Amino acid sequence: MNGSLQIATAFGIPIRLHWSFLPFLFLFAASVSPALAVPLVIGLFGCVVLHELGHSLVARHFGLEVVDITLWPLGGMARMTVIPEVPKVEFWVAIAGPLVNVGLAALGFAVAFLGQAASSGFVAELAGGFAVINLLLGLFNLLPAFPMDGGRVLRAWLARRRDWLTATEQAVRTGRWVAFGMVALALLGSGSRYLAGLGCVLPLIALFIWFFGGRELLSVRLRHGVSPFGAAGPAAAAFDGVRSEAWDGEAPPPPPPASKPVASPEVGHTGVARRPSVWDPAVEPAGGFDEGKLRELERFHGRLRPPQD
Repeated sequence: MNGSLQIATAFGIPIRLHWSFLPFLFLFAASVSPALAVPLVIGLFGCVVLHELGHSLVARHFGLEVVDITLWPLGGMARMTVIPEVPKVEFWVAIAGPLVNVGLAALGFAVAFLGQAASSGFVAELAGGFAVINLLLGLFNLLPAFPMDGGRVLRAWLARRRDWLTATEQAVRTGRWVAFGMVALALLGSGSRYLAGLGCVLPLIALFIWFFGGRELLSVRLRHGVSPFGAAGPAAAAFDGVRSEAWDGEAPPPPPPASKPVASPEVGHTGVARRPSVWDPAVEPAGGFDEGKLRELERFHGRLRPPQD
């Protein structure tokens, strides 16, 4: 991710800090005691790193390549070269992060209980706060707001009986309703001292859901040979016309090679064959960009053009 600095490595995975995290830390320190702000931020984002490592290690278990983990003000992001369109793989990769937070919350509550039994109020309070933070992180990430973890779990569940494109469209649509709800909650809570702190955070998260969910839907549509505006209608026809004019009479690019045939492909209600329910990276590579190509694309600031003869 552009503008990030590597600060550590865990299990061979680079952990990066985005530049936007520093103004966030400054504003947070200005709102509370600086001596308290740094430990709180380190503890909070330590939980976020463990959350993202949960995603990453499960992805590795399925043979996927993890590029890095980037921390930024709204949380963390584990980048992978590609995730195959297999519901089982997406489900376990997505659910792993929240499960890590739930496990940490259970550990924190257990330590708090033992600290209370040993009459150590400081340990009990510290462990209880740690447990509550992890529980809230885990539950919040399970909201069905694509591309958050809960939205990806929703897409994996929908893709069991639908094609991948339709499942993505429905998950993105649900996520946008959740985004509207976040904005409404922020507006309604602006007059409440208990919800006043959410007035700035929730709209930013809603914007993230709307923007990045739409970008992933765009990539899925293009990957399935569908117009970004949808499969049918005047907008799709207009897109096809623009795409044809962009080539200016040149021969169109060759079609992508046919994917490996499946013995009995499952078909969704739209008639589009779904990807197989199992995926073996040793037999069928995941494809996508390797780490070197991703770094090269990040450094490129020019305009991408189709190849010319």
